[in-house]
Amino acid sequence: MSSTNPGPAITNNPVPVTSVGNIQKEAIISTVSITPVSVAANTTAQQSFANSGLGLLPGDVVEYVGSPGAFQAGLLIVSAAASPTVNDTLIITFGNLTASPITPNAGAYQFDVSRLQPNEVIVAGSGYMNAF
Repeated sequence: MSSTNPGPAITNNPVPVTSVGNIQKEAIISTVSITPVSVAANTTAQQSFANSGLGLLPGDVVEYVGSPGAFQAGLLIVSAAASPTVNDTLIITFGNLTASPITPNAGAYQFDVSRLQPNEVIVAGSGYMNAF
C-alpha cells in the first residue's frame, strides 16, 4: 500500500457554488467618535448622533461591537441602529442600571454595519430563509 495520496484527479470543482444571501456590504467600523450625554438613573435613553461619518442609510443594520475607555459598571448599550428617516444618523439606546446618573465614555465606538441588497423582495410564506 502506498503512503502517498496524489489527491483527486480533477481540474475544476464538480459542485457549482453560487453566492446567496441579501447582504450588499458589511463592515466593522471603529472610527465613530461620539460624545454621549448623561443617562438618568434606572432607565434607558435613546441618543441620536447626526453626521456620524458612517454613511448610514435608512434600513442599514447596525450592531454595537465595543466602546472606548474603561468599563463603566451599570451602563450598557441596549441597541444601535441607523435612523429610519435621516441619512448618516446613528441611534444608540443606552441603559443605566444604577441609582445614579452615568455619562457614557466619549470616544471612538465600534460598530458592525450591514447593508441589504437594494430591491430585495421577500417571498411570501414562512420558508424565506430556507429558499437559499
